[in-house]
Amino acid sequence: MSRPSLSVAVVIACKDGQEKLDLVLASLTSQSYPSRLFNVYVIDDGSSTPITIPSISPKKTRLLKYKNSPSHWGKTAATNHFAAGLKEDVLWFIDADMVFEPDHLAHHMKWHHEANDFAVLGWKRFVDHWDYTPAMLFESLRKGGFHQLHSQSWSKELWEERVNRTQDLVNPALEGYRTFVGATFSIMNSQWKKLGGYNRELITGEDTELGWRIFTNGLRTVPEREAHSWHLGFSTVEKNKESIHRHNDPALAQFIPEMHSVRARYEFDWKVPTYQVFVDARNLTLRDLLLRRQELLAVNGTSAHFTLMGPWKLLRSRYSPTADKFADLREIHSWLKADESYTFVEIDSEINMTIDSVVELIEPSATPHYIFIEGSSKVDLKHLVDLQITQGHGLVGVVDKEDNRAFVIFAPALSRALTSGGDVYENISAQWGLNWMTDEKFLQLNAGRKSRIKRFNRFLKREGKKINSPAQLFIFIQKLGKLILRKVLRNG
Repeated sequence: MSRPSLSVAVVIACKDGQEKLDLVLASLTSQSYPSRLFNVYVIDDGSSTPITIPSISPKKTRLLKYKNSPSHWGKTAATNHFAAGLKEDVLWFIDADMVFEPDHLAHHMKWHHEANDFAVLGWKRFVDHWDYTPAMLFESLRKGGFHQLHSQSWSKELWEERVNRTQDLVNPALEGYRTFVGATFSIMNSQWKKLGGYNRELITGEDTELGWRIFTNGLRTVPEREAHSWHLGFSTVEKNKESIHRHNDPALAQFIPEMHSVRARYEFDWKVPTYQVFVDARNLTLRDLLLRRQELLAVNGTSAHFTLMGPWKLLRSRYSPTADKFADLREIHSWLKADESYTFVEIDSEINMTIDSVVELIEPSATPHYIFIEGSSKVDLKHLVDLQITQGHGLVGVVDKEDNRAFVIFAPALSRALTSGGDVYENISAQWGLNWMTDEKFLQLNAGRKSRIKRFNRFLKREGKKINSPAQLFIFIQKLGKLILRKVLRNG
């Protein structure tokens, strides 16, 4: 990055905490990224003693006061409100209790100058004591003394372990979103606006949910190890784990399907389903449809929305219950028309459903998997999704002897393909890869003792990655016990 050109809006939302904020601004004054290219916006979210801008702060620092109301208050609302009007190329969001190494922002910006689809995370360590003033801090940073500010510090071991395990999120799998935290992250302004900012329904944990949407929208998250910072004191979560989890678990689980261990506690409907399933209902029976659903939702905590495509208008014509050539379609419609997990879409009785026509029906969202199945295909959709996760392809599909297809598209692959321009199917192939197979080959991969062992190993690997606390270990043991019990009962 020899010639920086992108402008940056530094966004700090705070409620009280003037003393720490003064240190944050002092460290921002020492940033090596050209001061002409960044502006600092301090958002006062209803502080008991109004926030002020100290003398040691970047020249282009502006104080914004958010007017709280009964229905609009908190960091999420305040940040979304003011960020919506910012014009800078990049938005850098930071907490009001951080001290940054002078090259911190520059390390973020080298990624944004390379491509516009990066979300960059800074690297931080926690400290429990500091005795420097803003003037002392500024002078120390000016002399290159950032790393000597604290002789004792600690990291979030689970966070760093997840980063290491995923090769710095190069291979994030479905759990990579958990690495996204709000203390210091940057994103292109255009991407922030495309994502819609923070989820307005969340009071805390908004950064975690944003990380999930960044992932499903095909953006690339980068933990930048050279962007050093000190976090002044314990995080709110660390100090209030039980109450925070009690508050956040149900709120986040509404929007993050990967939290199925949380969802599995209760049989509720959720705002974002685990799967969106598009079904060509022509030549399909109700029994087969419900069997596919049962197989797909075999794991507790998963959910699905089904779009049923068929010539539904034909059902309006006069018919005889004893000689109904649309009996299968009518039975499906009659049983499911009032169930909100099913939507009916009209297609012509003779139309050929191409992959492009299926993609046109998909509205990219926070759902991680989009599935299509047609006719009398007997593919176990859960096994198909598991295969896609294991292989990492953007699309995995099966074709039977009657040319009935079933395929699953990974949400990040679809989102990236849609934004790349040109043919979506070709983009998925080039960027993520495809794997088509016969139903016989698919059955070979999912049948027999060797396959059961592979599936069991995949289960251990997938679920084992989620163990980050005694509670998660207990949930894992429960799942393992239920799986073993189910196999024992099935075999008598």
